[in-house]
Amino acid sequence: MHDSVFSFGEISPRLTEQEQYKRLIDDQAAKQSVPLAHLADRLVIGRPRLHKVIRKNLALKDDLRDRLFEALGIDCVRAKFCVAFLHDHTVYDDPDVFLVCEGLKGFYCEIISRRRGEIQVALRPPIIHEALGRAYELLLSHQERVMENDRALQA
Repeated sequence: MHDSVFSFGEISPRLTEQEQYKRLIDDQAAKQSVPLAHLADRLVIGRPRLHKVIRKNLALKDDLRDRLFEALGIDCVRAKFCVAFLHDHTVYDDPDVFLVCEGLKGFYCEIISRRRGEIQVALRPPIIHEALGRAYELLLSHQERVMENDRALQA
């Protein structure tokens, strides 16, 4: 295998999806000031077990991952996008990633609607692109007002 012409310095080994999810959970717990011990108590699992899962080599099973996501309010679609597609759990809180993932969720809902027969018209790519472009323009034009309202609600 040849090195990429864009590679500079040492290439760090890529973390597994399992490790990425563990780090995302650990990061989000820290950002929310929720110690793993309190999280374990909330989920009614042993404190040492959760510590070994998140910070050591014990496997993070899907059902536990999903329970941890729910307890911490982690969006599973955004987490999967960051880990599986971007291979970078650290971008979970990036506003651009949030926007893309919300768009993907909307797109998925449209696919489901289409499969149920609720949408009868064949949507062509230019129509979809135009609709998305208009939606993003509208969102950006009202972004400051949304941010002001958000700040007012948090105050």
